[in-house]
Amino acid sequence: MKKLSIIGVIGIVLSHAALAHEGHEHATGVVRERMELMTDMGKRLLAISKRLRANKELDRIAPDARAIKEASGKITAEFPPGSTQFPTAAKPVVWQQWDDFGEKVRKLQSEAEKLSTTSPSDGDALRKQFRAVAYACDGCHEVYRVPKEK
Repeated sequence: MKKLSIIGVIGIVLSHAALAHEGHEHATGVVRERMELMTDMGKRLLAISKRLRANKELDRIAPDARAIKEASGKITAEFPPGSTQFPTAAKPVVWQQWDDFGEKVRKLQSEAEKLSTTSPSDGDALRKQFRAVAYACDGCHEVYRVPKEK
């Protein structure tokens, strides 16, 4: 039961993350590209969370995890200096702490890679590694993204 509640909480967080970039139709250029990239990763995380909660289609987690890993490899390129135009949710501290930002991105890549290679027959290991991926996302958003208004 504890595992399900943890996954449920993470699912709620991820659904907000996935939708956080929705409605930014006014974004252009690299800001729009990175919002779309982040939205896609959020949707994939949400899909994984739903599979884990339902304990079904666990074999479909690996492709989403690989897609997250691949997408995360593009993150730093989507944050060129000066790309702070509205409606970005990126805080200026991204560029002030670029090395830390890059390290957090590499952490996400690493955790997503581990998730993609976790056996679909080991639900506990999948849940544990999923939490690591979710926390990697949250750790970056906590520092480098403007919180969404409630």
